[in-house]
Formats: sequence, C-alpha cells, structure tokens
Amino acid sequence: MTEELSLETQINSIWNHVKGFHVVHFIYTGHELGLFSKILNAGKKGISPKNIAEEQSLDIAYIDKWCSSGIAWGILDDVDNSKVCLSPHMDSILTKVGDPRYLLPYLKSCIDHFGPDMKDHSKYYQDKKTFKFQEHGYDFSSDIGSITEGLQTLVVNKIIPNISPVNEVLKNGGSLLDFGCGTAKLLIKASSLFPDALFYGLDIDKSGIEIGNKSIKELQIENKIKLINTNDEDYVVSESIDVVTMIEVFHEISENKRGSVLKNIFKLLKKNGYLIILDETMPERKNLKNPEANLAVLTQYNEMTWGNVVPKASEQEELLVEAGFSQPDRKLIGGLFTLLTCIRL
Repeated sequence: MTEELSLETQINSIWNHVKGFHVVHFIYTGHELGLFSKILNAGKKGISPKNIAEEQSLDIAYIDKWCSSGIAWGILDDVDNSKVCLSPHMDSILTKVGDPRYLLPYLKSCIDHFGPDMKDHSKYYQDKKTFKFQEHGYDFSSDIGSITEGLQTLVVNKIIPNISPVNEVLKNGGSLLDFGCGTAKLLIKASSLFPDALFYGLDIDKSGIEIGNKSIKELQIENKIKLINTNDEDYVVSESIDVVTMIEVFHEISENKRGSVLKNIFKLLKKNGYLIILDETMPERKNLKNPEANLAVLTQYNEMTWGNVVPKASEQEELLVEAGFSQPDRKLIGGLFTLLTCIRL
C-alpha cells in the first residue's frame, strides 16, 4: 500500500526535480567555459569569482551568481567567504576523464543529445517511429563513447583481472571480442594491459567504428585490434574467441533478436569461454522506486524512442541459459549496474 503523502511533500519533490534540471545546466556551463578545471587548479585555497572572470575573460556578475549557485547546490564549497573550491570528490566526477566515477560526459549529453531527443517524445508517441542509436550521427557516437569510457576502464582494470581464467587466457595471448564496441575504448585499454592478446570489435554503428579506427591508427596498434562494422552473423569463425564483452549493449539489442545474438556469441566462443555483460536490469513493477532501480528507469525512459528495452533479471537469465550458457553469476556494481558473467558450456 502506498504511503499517504502530503501536498507539501509532493510539491517539494517536484521542486527538487526542477533543481536537478538547473544543476545539469550549471555543470554544462561550467564545463563549456573551463571553470571546473580553473577551480581545480586553485586547490583547497580556492579562487575568487573576480579572478575566475578576469582569467577567463567572462562577466563578473554572471560568474559571481554561478559560484553562489554552485555553493548552494553542493558542487562548490565556500572558502573564506570570498573564494570557491570544488566540493569533495567533484574532481573525480567532473574532471577526471576515463575514471569510472567521471559523470561529466553523461551530464553534457543530457543537454546536447538526450534533451533534444526527449523534447520530441510526444511526436514519437504519436507517429510510433523510432530514432535509432546509429542514426544519431558522429558527434553522438563520440559522446556516447565518452559516457561509457569509465565503465570500460572498470571492466579492463578491475573486473577482468578478478576473473582468474579470463585474466590468464588474455595474459597468455588469448582473444577478446567486444560486442557493440562503439569507439573501441575498451579494446584500446585492454590491448595495453594484455599486450600478447588479440582483440576484435563489432558494432553496427558506422560512426563509432570510424572513430575507433582513427584512434587505433593514431596509436599504431592496427596489428592488435580489428574492428568490424556489420549486421552479419558470420562475423567471426566458430569457436575462435576466448572472451566476449558486452558493455551497455545488451539492452540495445532488439527484443526479437536477443536470442539469436546470444546463440551466435555462443557459437563463436571456445568451449568454457566467458561472456561478460555489464548493463542495467529493469526491476519488477513493485521495486520501481528502489534506489538500485534508478539508472535502469532513467535509461529506459531516455532510450525508449531509440527502440531500446531494458530487460528484467528473469529475461536476462532465461535468454542466456536458452542460448547454452551457464546460469549467470550476477553482481550489483556501484549500486546501479548489473554484472553478468557466464561460461559457454
């Protein structure tokens, strides 16, 4: 039974959501103007709004109000009633590229991509059309690559090394396929950690593959990583891959194709090969308000007009087992993401 809520409580709830809208724009502006880097460089001693404005050639009245808002919203801390510094951990969240806690790319994309998409939701609801991920273009693919980079860092530096058989096979020259590789950041990171292994990336997004190949060429590691832009199921020889990763990809596969995709991954994996999935899991209706459901609900709402459907735990497990994999080991990562690890039997 739903707890009875007062009108005032509900009004405050809506105002908090409005505040979040403003905070996202506040962060976007700070990033666009280089303000967070400027404040970070000043350290704990802080920097005054006047100095920020002068050094960045900005309007002092605007910067003063921006700083006051940042203090009120917990992004900035007041120093000596005249300066500001970053609040604890905001350096990781807003300035450390590639860190698993770096949320700036997601917040930036809320303005550049997600907001414009959601502004047109009413049209999609009426005409029943979709605007697929791969139809968004080059800048979108690049920004999504930045959003998922922290997760890819986590998978390469923490998750894979802690799965002993996977760590060993890659150290000894094994092979890894990143299914839905995007801009190939996971593969590039993994090729550095496992120099003797071979890496493959597969994606239907032409823009992501183009960006990935450009990075691979610049790093001169074409002999280590091969990217494939295809919808074709015969992309890799059967039983040729030791490890397959899927990072924020499973929920993007059409519901009517998930079974066949998993069966094809099963086919290309060697016996006892590993499938590692990091994604969201949609909760049961009764659990929609649970904190661990937050990201899944956001993702489902944000991506519905891309044609994406976030699966529930029962759906994930049923599809994996039907494809021939072991019952997946399930872990909650960071209170938001689902890590599924299973073996080709």
